[in-house]
Amino acid sequence: MNGPRRLLVRDAGLLSSVQDLGRLGLGALGVSPSGAADWFSARAANRLVGNADGCALIETTMNGATFEAADPMTIAVTGADAPLWIGGKRKHSWRSLSVEAGDRIAIGPPASGLRSYLAVAGGIDISEVLGSAATDVGGGFGGRRLAAGDSLFVRAASSEAFSESEYEPGAILALRPPVRLRALTGPDASRIGSTVIDELFATAFRGSARSSRQGLRLEGSAVTGGASDSISAGVCAGCVQLPGDGSPIVLLAEHQTTGGYPIALCVITADIPLAAQVRPGDEVRFERADRTGARDALNAAASRLRAVRAVASAVTYDPDAARLGRGFAEGASS
Repeated sequence: MNGPRRLLVRDAGLLSSVQDLGRLGLGALGVSPSGAADWFSARAANRLVGNADGCALIETTMNGATFEAADPMTIAVTGADAPLWIGGKRKHSWRSLSVEAGDRIAIGPPASGLRSYLAVAGGIDISEVLGSAATDVGGGFGGRRLAAGDSLFVRAASSEAFSESEYEPGAILALRPPVRLRALTGPDASRIGSTVIDELFATAFRGSARSSRQGLRLEGSAVTGGASDSISAGVCAGCVQLPGDGSPIVLLAEHQTTGGYPIALCVITADIPLAAQVRPGDEVRFERADRTGARDALNAAASRLRAVRAVASAVTYDPDAARLGRGFAEGASS
């Protein structure tokens, strides 16, 4: 193919942005890592189209988005349980798909989950800043969300041959509430006190509409009586801050680099993708975990990422079968 390929943004939805795995190791300089909020789905989408895990792709939020392929390309959509249409035809997500020039790629509002990931073979070709193409939406350094009319260049794919592949049903994230986030006690647990920590594990929270890529805010019964604000210290994705109003905040990819709220819990790395997919109103519970369980869960997630299989023959989209497959998907409580 002569010249670079392009992907056109027709409707960017509520919030769509270019992401990769983020800017790691720059927290001491005050730089947030940013990157894909749901690292599992982003890596899975890239693997389906033959990309390296860290290739730039598109993250959409809540109500979907619409794109148009200006040239033939291979794509995959993962993440939220959202309907997908290509050229007006219903298609499966969590599968590599061939797209012709002029085809529209429409990601609809999800039945469960919040964020979808659109990967293109070769990856989105965008300038890197501090070693990453990730958009820091709240950073104020010139990065911005996508908008209708944007034209994105696509890098050359490692192979022009199309090979249809998909994820096994058991590897796909189970996103229907209640969402259970496994967590260890945080560094401030002793100051907060065991009574408050026990209450955090016993309380059913709801995802808040005030959540963002910076953090999942939870609401419901306030958990108060613990430690007051403390001297600011370094934070990372998965830290569960407990502000004075008693409403926990689970930090996500675009988190600040330091924080002064006590850190009551730490959500395990394997469950951060689930936290990133919580919708406003979804029930969320914390479950106790230990370091051994956290390592085992991360190893299990790595195994699920490798669970890509070739599609033996063309399969017509069957919405009932798609829902059944997700019903048996491995979830946070496994």
